[in-house]
Amino acid sequence: MSSQVFRKTESGKGEIARRQAGLSPATRTVLVMVNGSDSVNALAARGLPQLQGHLETLLALGLIEPVVARAAPVATPSPSVVTQPPVEPTATAAPLTAPAPASVPAQAASVSLNLDALRRKALAQLGTHFGPDTPLVAQALLGARSVAEFNAALDGIESKLAIYLGRKQAARELLALRPAL
Repeated sequence: MSSQVFRKTESGKGEIARRQAGLSPATRTVLVMVNGSDSVNALAARGLPQLQGHLETLLALGLIEPVVARAAPVATPSPSVVTQPPVEPTATAAPLTAPAPASVPAQAASVSLNLDALRRKALAQLGTHFGPDTPLVAQALLGARSVAEFNAALDGIESKLAIYLGRKQAARELLALRPAL
């Protein structure tokens, strides 16, 4: 189950908006973090204790479902078909983006790990201010996939935090969570 990927069902999306299932804060956090692309290992790397139990609860309630990878169809030649030599791909079959340099995947993995650590730190720090509403307030932060998205999510949280702490104190509170661009 460690490489399995889950996504929210329609009921799960509705639960995030309505909060009717009476989920514990930790189970709700797991529901918010399930996105249809991260594996159970990736979710566990974010530091959630008892992740397996929370996922089983969400599955039992029908709030998440496993993502089924589609296998590519396999063409079997029929005996009456004459085989022809392979056709060279045309220009329309070329990739739409240029190949990335070899160093980019290593940098992306490093940034991803750094963002995961910052997410955990942010949830712990914001929990003292927002309590059980922290996953709701930090939803954009949890979904951020780049440093720019992460900082933009922090800007939104900072404006909410400024209501209670003032603008300068809110900026100081979140300064340590901001990764460099």
